[in-house]
Amino acid sequence: MRTKKSVSYLRLYRRRWGLTQGELAELLGWTSTEVISRIEQKQRPPTLNLVIGCFILFGTPAAEIFPDIAASIESAVMARVWDLYERIQGDPSRKTKVKIELLEDAIGRAEQRKRASRL
Repeated sequence: MRTKKSVSYLRLYRRRWGLTQGELAELLGWTSTEVISRIEQKQRPPTLNLVIGCFILFGTPAAEIFPDIAASIESAVMARVWDLYERIQGDPSRKTKVKIELLEDAIGRAEQRKRASRL
């Protein structure tokens, strides 16, 4: 069974701005084009430095350049958010109320992203 490669728009953004792999590598602090090539060909996931560097360079959130990776991370984090949310319900302490507020905010943002992606 073949696995689906993740979606990456790094090449699209690089080419939109007329950059070569070498120029993008240089701008992001690498001396070789190998890193850029492997990420564009979906042979390896982007590093945190590359993701943040692309945000700084292109002004585009990571979730737009690497949507599959962002969706996977969001799914895992939100599962843990819901687990903690359920576990701490009923604790009347002030610390727990603050945690619940954070978790409810995260849940609200995730729901907004879902609604926005359906449009």
